[in-house]
Amino acid sequence: MEYYIKPPTNVKIYVEDLNPEEKNTILFIYGWPGSHKLFEYQFNKLPKLGYRCIGIDTRGFGNSDKPWTGYDYNTLSDDVRNVIDALGLCDITLAGHSTGGAIAARYMGRHKAHGVSKLVLIAAAAPSLIRRPNFPYGLDKESVLQLIEGTYADRPKML
Repeated sequence: MEYYIKPPTNVKIYVEDLNPEEKNTILFIYGWPGSHKLFEYQFNKLPKLGYRCIGIDTRGFGNSDKPWTGYDYNTLSDDVRNVIDALGLCDITLAGHSTGGAIAARYMGRHKAHGVSKLVLIAAAAPSLIRRPNFPYGLDKESVLQLIEGTYADRPKML
């Protein structure tokens, strides 16, 4: 199933929900700058083993809305909370890879593990929370702007 969750911020968050009838649920949060499709191998295997797999595209990426604001860890973790609440999830495993791990870590602290019974951090970028708590990807603003400029100048070289 594919659908959009609309948080109070009016930003639509894209959700792919595989095997929704199963109780063993894993919600996946990917690393920057990907989409839920980074978990394609897990989504191909785990539902066959009886797991419900939910992938979300965080704001600004994949099929979700791309607003100008809201890319701090608090807002990103609030978006996760809105997905969990909208789907009525409880007793789930929250799996975060790279910066998705940092979002998951912030979620656990900010929302007191609401609906989550297990946390899986995969190569999590959680130390960036300590260095730059208001910037989600562990880079300063100038570095991000240079990265963006590189995509305009020579996208194959940047990749």
